[in-house]
Amino acid sequence: MGSSSVTPPVAQRLYYDQDSALEFQAVVTGLGHGAPGMGQDGREEQRWLLALDRTAFYPAGGGQPWDTGVLKAAAASETPFQTVVERVEEDEAGEVWHTVREPVPVGSHVVGRVDAERRMDHAQQHTGQHLLSAMFLRELGLPTLSFHLGADSATIDLPAEKIAEEDLRRVEEAVNRVIFEDRRVRPHWVEREEAERMLQQGKLRKLPERSGRMRIVEMEGVEFNACGGTHVRSTGAIGGLLVRRLEKVRQGQRVEFCCGLRAVRAAGRDYARMRELGALLSVGPAEMASRAAGLIEDKKQRAKEIKLLQKQLREMESRLGAASQEGSAKG
Repeated sequence: MGSSSVTPPVAQRLYYDQDSALEFQAVVTGLGHGAPGMGQDGREEQRWLLALDRTAFYPAGGGQPWDTGVLKAAAASETPFQTVVERVEEDEAGEVWHTVREPVPVGSHVVGRVDAERRMDHAQQHTGQHLLSAMFLRELGLPTLSFHLGADSATIDLPAEKIAEEDLRRVEEAVNRVIFEDRRVRPHWVEREEAERMLQQGKLRKLPERSGRMRIVEMEGVEFNACGGTHVRSTGAIGGLLVRRLEKVRQGQRVEFCCGLRAVRAAGRDYARMRELGALLSVGPAEMASRAAGLIEDKKQRAKEIKLLQKQLREMESRLGAASQEGSAKG
């Protein structure tokens, strides 16, 4: 991250109290050089870092990616411009830096607009992760070790050697029941001392290692969680959660899942692949597993037959070679 031309004050983070605030006005408080980015012509172009006195752009952190969007001139008297916000990060001092394609002078008044579709997607997956983690803890006693939100999938890691299929589906069903109940999701600000009391009372499972006021996100009737990320306003807005698969990893089991429109799109893609496979196998979805198992068994049997024939061929070649040598000796 490049150095700024001035030392800016730490920005007011609008998303802390207003997850739905996607447009805002701000003043540029810092300007620095960012790492070069790729232009439309395939060549490297200079990127710039902007600090603002207030922002609704979420910086990367806590397993959640950053927001994207645009910044443009706020005042008609200023030179018109509009620049894309490509990345948002937080530095060690807690300042939020927005990577943009054009430099904007310190003191400029700007309007920021967050990409609404990307924000909603991330908020759905993140809130869904809170709920999924809470249900794994409640139903199976498994705490979440880590969370990662990617462009196509989200995962949590659990400390388990194995998770039975029926347990996995029980957790998935418990999650979706809470989604259908449309429980309220809201942030609270508490002092460190109050957060520690909540931890001792069992309302919180863990606390970040920092002092000062803390943002606690409450999922009504489910949990309290110390978190600085973006969330939907109620569990109903998660839109449903689909567990995709389990994968063995070094620290236990990795659960891949998706929520909302991601779940709808993933289910659609999965069904399309099943139809293609069913057409190749000439069976319906219910018979695909047995048909595939039959083909695998048939392949194994054919492999055994081929090995046997190869062995018989080698033996025959050996006998023919021996007979040929014997005939040559007699001649």
